[in-house]
Amino acid sequence: MKSKYMMATTAIHMLGDISRDEPDLCVVHSETDTDYVGMWVFGLGFCDVKFPKVATRELTADEATKYNGTGIAIHSLRTGEKSYDCGSINIEAAK
Repeated sequence: MKSKYMMATTAIHMLGDISRDEPDLCVVHSETDTDYVGMWVFGLGFCDVKFPKVATRELTADEATKYNGTGIAIHSLRTGEKSYDCGSINIEAAK
């Protein structure tokens, strides 16, 4: 499966439930019969998160426009300074 951006609410990590109250952007890289597997785009960076297919959907055109080009960077929790620039979200390349 090619990685793609999706919207999800329910998210289960090996450490527990890391779900969101409102649909939020995730990127998925694989799938099982019942789940997509990936990570939240914004947050603490938990990997191999399971997003149940029943609570995950494709982006709408408005959401794709909203997120396309958004810059992503990793900041230090200790100093608040940017430590790594990850580039920007490219919705078209992920389709």
